[in-house]
Amino acid sequence: MPRILTAMPSQGPDLKTMELARQSVTLVRPGRKSAVFSGAGAAIFALLLPVFLILFNVSYVTNSEWLYDYGWWRNDIANRTGLSVEELNNGADQIKEYFGNDAEFLDLRVNFGGSEVSLYKEREILHMVDVKALMQGVFSTTRWSGIALLVLLVAGAFTLKRDAAPLLLRSLRWSAIGTGVFLVVFGATAAINFGWLFTQFHFLSFANDLWLLDPYRDFLIIMFPQRFFFEAAMFIGVLTVIDFALLFGAARFARKRLG
Repeated sequence: MPRILTAMPSQGPDLKTMELARQSVTLVRPGRKSAVFSGAGAAIFALLLPVFLILFNVSYVTNSEWLYDYGWWRNDIANRTGLSVEELNNGADQIKEYFGNDAEFLDLRVNFGGSEVSLYKEREILHMVDVKALMQGVFSTTRWSGIALLVLLVAGAFTLKRDAAPLLLRSLRWSAIGTGVFLVVFGATAAINFGWLFTQFHFLSFANDLWLLDPYRDFLIIMFPQRFFFEAAMFIGVLTVIDFALLFGAARFARKRLG
């Protein structure tokens, strides 16, 4: 008698198993997305932070008074220019004001030999137009990078909660390492040959040669010799290291407080 083969349906997953699988997929996918987004946010934070800190310190040093007082003394500028320290400070104040106002040209006027004169000649004035554009770019980048960092911090605090502090510490650590390497290389290069570094900076920053001035006749470069900028750069580097140390300490404190 021939056998009759009957195709029996294979037993599929029950409804409960299917529902659990669906829920697990729903739960895992957002977690992966959250990890990706938090990792990307941490990377952006680590890259933006040194940009903000260095440019913030450039802005701070540029608008300070102590740097100029130190520079006049360190480089004997009063004797080299024939201007009193008061008039040198007056000139520095006009430069700082020029960086922040809408004037196209800088007419730096000081009391020289008993009469008020315009200290800078045409080439120096035209170069200061380029310097102003550069400094306003620094101010703008500082402002927007600071806003971006604040947004990242707030978003991380709300979305990651207790995980935000450990992630911030890791981001700070990698940012500090990268910045430290950059500062060491920059500092070593500056110590070996700051003149070369200074020249390359001008080639990259300006599209003309108006920055090539006479150190014996042009008051702009007499007031601000190369050593002034070298020491300003060193101050900026030291301030940036201090900033990172303070931020790292604050992040560790916050992590301990949050448990």
